[in-house]
Amino acid sequence: MGKHSAKQRRIPNVSQGAKSAVAYTFASLFSKGLAFITVPFFTRIMSTDEIGTVNLYNSWQSTLTVIATLSLTYGGYMVALKEFEHERDQYESSVLALTTISSCIVAALYFIAPNFWSKILGLDRSLLVLMVIGFLVSPATEFWLARQRYEYRYKAATAVTILSAIVASVLSVIVVIFLRNNHSEAVAEGRLIANYGVLYAVALVLWIYIMVRGHKIFNFKYWSFSLALSLPLIANQFATQILNNSGRVMIGWFVNNSAVGIYGTLSSISTVSTIVWSAINSSFIPFLYRNIDNNEGKKKIKNLSQLLLAVYAMVCVLITFLAPEVVKIMATDEYYSAIYIMPAISAAIFQNAISNMYANVLLYHKKSSYILISSVTAAVVNIVLNALLIPLFGYQAAAYSMLIAFMLLSYLQMFISRKLHFKITDSCETVYNDSAIIVIQWATIILSFTSMVLYHFTILRYAAVIGLLLVGCILLKKYDKLGKDRRVRDCLD
Repeated sequence: MGKHSAKQRRIPNVSQGAKSAVAYTFASLFSKGLAFITVPFFTRIMSTDEIGTVNLYNSWQSTLTVIATLSLTYGGYMVALKEFEHERDQYESSVLALTTISSCIVAALYFIAPNFWSKILGLDRSLLVLMVIGFLVSPATEFWLARQRYEYRYKAATAVTILSAIVASVLSVIVVIFLRNNHSEAVAEGRLIANYGVLYAVALVLWIYIMVRGHKIFNFKYWSFSLALSLPLIANQFATQILNNSGRVMIGWFVNNSAVGIYGTLSSISTVSTIVWSAINSSFIPFLYRNIDNNEGKKKIKNLSQLLLAVYAMVCVLITFLAPEVVKIMATDEYYSAIYIMPAISAAIFQNAISNMYANVLLYHKKSSYILISSVTAAVVNIVLNALLIPLFGYQAAAYSMLIAFMLLSYLQMFISRKLHFKITDSCETVYNDSAIIVIQWATIILSFTSMVLYHFTILRYAAVIGLLLVGCILLKKYDKLGKDRRVRDCLD
């Protein structure tokens, strides 16, 4: 009885925010990690050209979704949930109707000239039809998950995320095996249709649920508020997608789909750390928004933000140090020669995490249009560098173009965010400890490239990995100590 009572007393100490953060982190790690785990299977049963088709589809799909959905599924949605606290059902269905209308317009543009778009994008017509279906229904999943996360309701969201990931992955494997055994030439297409077919079926159910619950289609107040935040983000998110995906697309133009397959696979291995960052950032945003105007909360934001970035930096660096072993496990010998692009990609991904931190501040102040300046500038630089360097140095050059562009992005967003925050709050107090973040940034870059020197010195590299793990343990211990601070726990509630 005493033990039971003690247990009951301990449970309330775990905040709803902390439970939600753990649940969403686990669900995100599981679903995206499951896709990562299937990579060794696909790289061994599919050709690099077929893998290239899959990577090309994923690149175009993520890039064009921004335009088709008017960027309404991005950061502005979280702001709207706070703005329309007592009208969330109506707001959600109304904005979902808006994304459906915009996606229908995009679908009409495709069906007017399907051959033209198939040639431009380098994809089969069946895959483009699949993509259009995704534009129509997938925003429902994004809206539903974002609201569940914002309201700290994690049980249903965790179940949906994990189960849909399992079914999609298993079905993809079964379809690929079946098509390969039957000597089909549509293995890549089959894999994509099987995977996204499951995800879009779930999205359709959620689409119906949201529309029935909210029963609101047109509302000028909702639409105008959301469009004011999202329209500037279209160019920003489109530019961000260009930063993430232009390398693959331009490799396809200048080299071939086989090179896209190799670069895309190694890039996917490098970007596995984004699973961690997505979970960190999604949980950090509510904390930031609740405490940015609170004097005690401001101190916690500085401490927590640099600690989270330091932990994430360790994850990025560890991936580069373990690249030889990871690639041997995940892919075949034809991929191994490309391991030297992984440090540049991993370092670039960390720069994006920094820019996310500062973009969160701009979104809080409803100044999303200012995010556009840095994003478009970085995207243009990335395209120009890819166009110049890929024909000269091959597909590997795309990794270094990406790093340069993301570094530029992080500094521009840092500068703009600082200036606007000073102006709006009429103070000289920064949201984050900028100097500490810059130190973490350059330490990450230097350590990532140091790994390249150690690829031929296994013992030294393993010793470095152990050292990094020890540092990571120290950082996690500090995070745990900060999490037990009652004032931080209250902020997360």
